Amino acid sequence: MRMKHEPVTTTAATDDALVIADFPRPQKGSSTQHLLITLLTDFWLDSEEWLPSRLIVALAADLDVTASATTSALSRLASRGVLEQSSAGRSSRYRLTDNARARLTTAVDRVFAFGTGSTRWDGCWTVIAFTIQETSRDVRELFRRHLKWRGFAPVYGALWVSPREDPIELERACATFGVTDYVIFRTADTALHGKKLIDAWPLDELTQHYEPFIDRFAPWVSRTANGDVSAEEAFRVRIQLMDTWRMFPWNDPDLPHELLPARWQLTEARTLFANLCTSLADPALAHVQAHAVRHALQPAPTVCLRLPDSRDGHQPPA
Repeated sequence: MRMKHEPVTTTAATDDALVIADFPRPQKGSSTQHLLITLLTDFWLDSEEWLPSRLIVALAADLDVTASATTSALSRLASRGVLEQSSAGRSSRYRLTDNARARLTTAVDRVFAFGTGSTRWDGCWTVIAFTIQETSRDVRELFRRHLKWRGFAPVYGALWVSPREDPIELERACATFGVTDYVIFRTADTALHGKKLIDAWPLDELTQHYEPFIDRFAPWVSRTANGDVSAEEAFRVRIQLMDTWRMFPWNDPDLPHELLPARWQLTEARTLFANLCTSLADPALAHVQAHAVRHALQPAPTVCLRLPDSRDGHQPPA
């Protein structure tokens, strides 16, 4: 659903390309824009209702974001086409655009499925080698980001690999970005010699990404189980949990468990995320609904939440 952003000029037309082109990209930590996207996605992804700016400002205040920072972020997101804006008297109103809602729905599905280990590896790699002219550096950088988002990693310069990818879909992505000089093929892992393709990913570094996440959020599990969390705390922690978790798929391609070490911290992190996200849902929802009644025009906008898959992550290799 969890950034420095510089607008990139592109003619890309696919959903994933547009996600990269006009959405803020993940970074360590959170900015106001990221928090607002997480907030609106978590509670109003399936709604086309207008949300008064005063409601969003009030909820953002519970996340320690000032009114001026929230107003500025809303304006910037509207200028990017992530939000659309309208006026009702003296009040501004916002909602996700249709394009943003469609793209965010895809992103949420991926974020909630991340770490479940639900797809077994077929033992084959998808490989792409490509060349993009020096005069098209922006396109090259955008295409590389897109490959990373799809779960690829570079073995060498312009030779990228993924253990999960449909060559037809990848070819469509090439067309979208105007990449014409490329070759795509599938190869069995057992047919390769020399460098192991799994070495394209820094596994030690990847697993360490989850230690701060576990340390930060694990204490909330017992507190929530004991009923020692207020509705406002549940709202704040759930948004922080989501805002942090959503960044992991940008850096971790959720590699098949057949390729991973026996102890993989994503397993523990995924279980923590799913359990805490679910247990915080009801009080967080109650907090948002109370704000909606207090700050929104009548009738208050409908609020809904999605819950993660109950599967608890990668199973260790046999």
